[in-house]
Amino acid sequence: MISLSSAALAALLPACGSTDGGTPAMGGAAGTPGAAGAPATAGAPATAGAAGAGALTGDASRGALLWVKPILGCNGCHGAHAEGGTAPNITTSVTAGIGAFTYAQFHAAVREGKNKQGGALCPVMTMVLPSDGSEQDIADLYAFQQAQPAFDTPPADTPIFCKDTMCCTGEHK
Repeated sequence: MISLSSAALAALLPACGSTDGGTPAMGGAAGTPGAAGAPATAGAPATAGAAGAGALTGDASRGALLWVKPILGCNGCHGAHAEGGTAPNITTSVTAGIGAFTYAQFHAAVREGKNKQGGALCPVMTMVLPSDGSEQDIADLYAFQQAQPAFDTPPADTPIFCKDTMCCTGEHK
């Protein structure tokens, strides 16, 4: 038991560093990397690559911390587990969520406010500027989103940000 605790402590020590001006570096989670676009298990890294960038390994545990971070605040609109709320369900559900969004599509939505087809998402969808979140942060958020269970039950009511057809792009349908 002592060696297990020592190993766990040793794995956590790198988390004390910082790589992006204030966001703690939390890499090194145990698990097998998931394929880009494939769901990752909670706590397991997911491999992600953006156009022009090398493959990043997202950490779902770190993504969970970022999901509720005040500047990012994904949970405020998309729910604690991406199941939706005032904004659409963005789980991997093919019937009620965004289905098999690739990392590139997720990155474009989060960083640039673009839908699958390259058009604009609702202006209420806050884009994550590089000053607010690093490329690693985006990979970690994707790993968290992919690790959430598919939420197949449509909400009882249309999310408030989807009632205006000018704002809704149908990504969640």
